[in-house]
Parts: sequence; structure tokens; C-alpha cells
Amino acid sequence: MSEYIKHILGIEKIKKEADALMMNKISKYEKEIANLKKEICELRQDNRQLAHQVEEKDKLDEMRKAGM
Repeated sequence: MSEYIKHILGIEKIKKEADALMMNKISKYEKEIANLKKEICELRQDNRQLAHQVEEKDKLDEMRKAGM
């Protein structure tokens, strides 16, 4: 085989390795993004529940002040 062809094959091998590494990195970050979105949804749900609890407490306080 000529040196040029060996050189080209070497470059192609390196490109394939780089592509595989990049795909692994992309998969890793996609999983991290999915986990963060899930956490954000859970946080929103927790915030809604806390807001509801505070609202209920405020209503009870108002009723107590009104003498009920």
C-alpha cells in the first residue's frame, strides 16, 4: 500500500474514534438534561404544594383574626 493510502486510512480511523467519543459525550449530556428537566418538574410540583400550604395557613390566620 502506498504511504498516502496508509495516511488516509489512519486519518479515517482517528475520525471514527473522534465521532464515537463525541456520540458518547452527546448521549451523556442528553441524559443529564433529561434528569435536570425531571428535577425541575419535581421542584415546580413541590413549590406548588408549598404555595398551597402557605395559602391555607394564611386563610386560617385571617379566619382566626376575624374571630371564627
